[in-house]
Amino acid sequence: MSDKYEEVVENLNLVYRLKEQAQALHNQSELMLRGVRAVLDADHPEALYQRMFANFSQIIPHTTCLILEPCSATHLRCSFSTLAEIVDQQWEIGEMLSKVIGGKTLAMYNVARHPSWHDVPLAKDTRIKSLLMSPFIVKDELSVIVFAHEELGFYTDEHVQIAKRYREFTEQTLLSVNARLLAMASEQLKKEKEQVEQSLIASEKLASVGLLAAGIAHEINNPVGFVASNIDYLKTSVPTLIEFCKTLERTFEKGAQADLADLQARYEQDQIPQLLDDICDICEESEEGLIRVANITTSLKSFTRTDVGDQDRFCVNQAIEDTLPLVNPELKHHVNIELLLGEVPPVAGSARKLSQVLINLMMNAGQAISGQGVIHIRTRRINSVLPAPGGLSDQVIISVEDNGPGMSKQVREQIFQPFYTTKPPGQGTGLGLYISMNIIEAMGGHISVESEENRGTVFTIRLPVAPD
Repeated sequence: MSDKYEEVVENLNLVYRLKEQAQALHNQSELMLRGVRAVLDADHPEALYQRMFANFSQIIPHTTCLILEPCSATHLRCSFSTLAEIVDQQWEIGEMLSKVIGGKTLAMYNVARHPSWHDVPLAKDTRIKSLLMSPFIVKDELSVIVFAHEELGFYTDEHVQIAKRYREFTEQTLLSVNARLLAMASEQLKKEKEQVEQSLIASEKLASVGLLAAGIAHEINNPVGFVASNIDYLKTSVPTLIEFCKTLERTFEKGAQADLADLQARYEQDQIPQLLDDICDICEESEEGLIRVANITTSLKSFTRTDVGDQDRFCVNQAIEDTLPLVNPELKHHVNIELLLGEVPPVAGSARKLSQVLINLMMNAGQAISGQGVIHIRTRRINSVLPAPGGLSDQVIISVEDNGPGMSKQVREQIFQPFYTTKPPGQGTGLGLYISMNIIEAMGGHISVESEENRGTVFTIRLPVAPD
């Protein structure tokens, strides 16, 4: 009877032990899941580590917690800590750390009695009385997690066993941390890449303005010059009209008895009809010149303005027409620009950035053409079931075609690479077409080139139609 009773008790104890183990595993899984969720939700490294240490506190309470990673054969570096001032400080690998690196989990019940404690960076925090150090492997390197508490003898053998039991949890959590750090680094690199691209676009835009500046200045100076000349003519003509009007007033005052002979003589002498015709002509001419200046300055102001949003709906044809006043002054002496603009729907993106691409293509064509040439700019819409090049089905096509010397196959294959240029040193950065390609791709489009030597060149831009 006694044997059976002992067997039942033993079985009950076994059940309780299994239950405790199952509960411990359940708690470990819950903690791990909670830790991973906290890690994935963190939006910067500091928050990430703070959440990680907060999760560790559910297993092993601590006043301060820190991670030590290998940095040399003789020292470990504190990669992160809840005590910010010891981060990046180095810990010499002494007797205790050597044992931990060797795979043991150790507790120090009274750190002040340890001979090397005063050389440890953590000793500056005089509150710390006890330590628990446990090894774990992250990224194939043996590291150490240190739990510190301000209570003397706080960490016991029970904590050592807990740390050993949860070593796998620690390693998995740290792997999650490192994965999240890599993701954050990738996001930061992406942001930095976008900033660099925006800076390149802005620099190329300024370079375009510099290239066009002389032609624009000349184009503005011409109408401003004849408007100024017309104003001088008006200044000399107005006094003559004033004197004639005074003579006319005196004649009105005399009434019927007035002598019209003097008035007639004055009218013929001052050539009043011709003077009035001249004034009408110069007013029309001046208005025309000022409109030309206004068109150029409006286009230039629009082109140089900083983009607020890159996903506006805009009309491609209008963007082309707004760009022409900027390039015409530079090209009109040896290149005719012919527009064949079809009816096209709006696209989404930046009209100013498209203008930058068009300026680059037209200026490149103009510089390549020797003698008299022509540039054809066409727009049309394609709506097909099968996607065209670039993966687009409903799209607006812009083609810029010139009758210049064309390109060899070798040049065509490298034309969109950064810093590649066929221009003499000092006359080109080699970034114009590279930036143009980035602009078009950022708008969801595609740019391609077809060219043969002595047959001219065609650049084709495909942009998706903006959704309603």
